[in-house]
Amino acid sequence: MTPSAAAPARGFVPLYTLAYCGLFVAFMPFVSILLQVKVVAIDPANRVALLGWAVLGGAVVASVANIAAGWLSDWYWRRTRSRRLPIAAGLLLLALAFEAIHRAVDRTTLLVAIGFWQVALNLMFAPMVAVMADEVPDAQKGRVSGLLGISHPIGVLSAAAVTVPLFPTEGTRFAANVALAALLIVPFLLFARERGAGGGGAPIGAEAAAVVRGDLIRAWIARLAMQVAGNGLTAYAFFHFADRWRGTGDAAGPVAQAMAVVTAVVVVATIVAGRWSDRIGGRKPFLGGATLLVIAGLIGMAVASGFIGAVVGYGIAQTGLSVFLALHSALAMQMLPSPETRGRDLAVLNLTNTLPACVPPLLAALVPAGAGLGAVFVVLALVAGLGGGTALAIRSER
Repeated sequence: MTPSAAAPARGFVPLYTLAYCGLFVAFMPFVSILLQVKVVAIDPANRVALLGWAVLGGAVVASVANIAAGWLSDWYWRRTRSRRLPIAAGLLLLALAFEAIHRAVDRTTLLVAIGFWQVALNLMFAPMVAVMADEVPDAQKGRVSGLLGISHPIGVLSAAAVTVPLFPTEGTRFAANVALAALLIVPFLLFARERGAGGGGAPIGAEAAAVVRGDLIRAWIARLAMQVAGNGLTAYAFFHFADRWRGTGDAAGPVAQAMAVVTAVVVVATIVAGRWSDRIGGRKPFLGGATLLVIAGLIGMAVASGFIGAVVGYGIAQTGLSVFLALHSALAMQMLPSPETRGRDLAVLNLTNTLPACVPPLLAALVPAGAGLGAVFVVLALVAGLGGGTALAIRSER
């Protein structure tokens, strides 16, 4: 590695962090609010079924599109040492996809438009994730991964922003969504300098390559298991809180306030953990500790008899999940066997983000009727333990 490539270019990390947040702004308002509103407008009598098909079809398209986009960005990177053009193309297509969704008037046109939207989103997402592996040295990947933990709360805030009275119609909301995403992503496209500071270009022998392949499989299983636990927690947390609420009125307000506090704690904890993992030089001790937090938090939720106890358990579990997923990403990027296939390899790893969408119905089928949500959280704790144990079995940290 040349001295000039020992660190990212000046200003690269802030620009990249903003752009990564822009990806969450690009999809979170839509999946959390705008899609549901559109579904009701098109077919209010069958809204649940239509939403289910939209989510399932979108997940299938996203899985294929992410891998294809990763491969495409690798092809472009080998020729230009940059991934910004695919990201820019994805942003342009995203605007067109939102326009198509806005113009959809029936089930078929809506589902087709959502598929188009998934293609556009993943054309940005796959290369953007690979950029971190290209440009951030291993010794700084923990810090940057932790910093990217702000992307989720930024996405949540953007969902509130695009639904303020200033944007009263469907069209203005979609336009605001695109504009906010572009505001965060375009500065990266215009001003960030890519110079390959991520390293990892040295070839590895056949024996080492076999170890890396096995470890990438373990990393995939570990992340899938932890994402399953996270999806299950997200799906059932509100019901669990509501069952334990004993105050006046409904539980929606107190739950929202509790989740806001938890989110703030989680962001800070993830940033701190990322920095400390860089200082120590290893990710696995933090992955092990995060796994214990997830298990303890889920078990705490299962046994808590009151609202406060359930909130504390939720906060502990969410903190562990956020730290685990952030540092798992840093570790996985360090293990990638070749810089020329980073986009494709990370896209395969990111299948763990879409496959867990089937978790809630599976849990409902597996947990005996009448067992209560406590049993669900115990099952999720076991799944999280499997994920953490698999991560600790990883042998290579290149």
